[in-house]
Amino acid sequence: MASQLRRGRRVGIDYGDVRVGVAITDLEAILVSPLCTLKNDEQLISNLVKIVEENQSIYIAIGSPIHLSGEASSKSATVAEFANSLKDKLKVEIYLIDERLTSKSAGEQLREVGIGSKEGRGIIDQIAAVNILNQALQLESSDKGLGNPL
Repeated sequence: MASQLRRGRRVGIDYGDVRVGVAITDLEAILVSPLCTLKNDEQLISNLVKIVEENQSIYIAIGSPIHLSGEASSKSATVAEFANSLKDKLKVEIYLIDERLTSKSAGEQLREVGIGSKEGRGIIDQIAAVNILNQALQLESSDKGLGNPL
């Protein structure tokens, strides 16, 4: 039987070498919305800490790039390192979510509404973050749950 979702905002992150997409839920975890795209620079962690604290988020879901075979990718270690850096600054749970195909799916979603790759560059990461957070919500409400936090 699926569990009842606890009240509180959740943050989803699509981590990239250049840009980081951020999405957020409403308090009831019914609606997931794109929030912003951040530069992956020296201010990234502090910007994310500010977002999480201002929204009193109950957890963070970060997309973990896994190969279609289920094996960790070379980027998985980079994402895990980023997640641990963020964990050191916050007191909320952080979960790594399988993000296979989320960026591809985000690109397809933009094309469906007539936005090309050049025009969509600023928001594609946010859409990927929305997809990651939606996956997290599905896991959270399933019998499987989100698994163990970092």
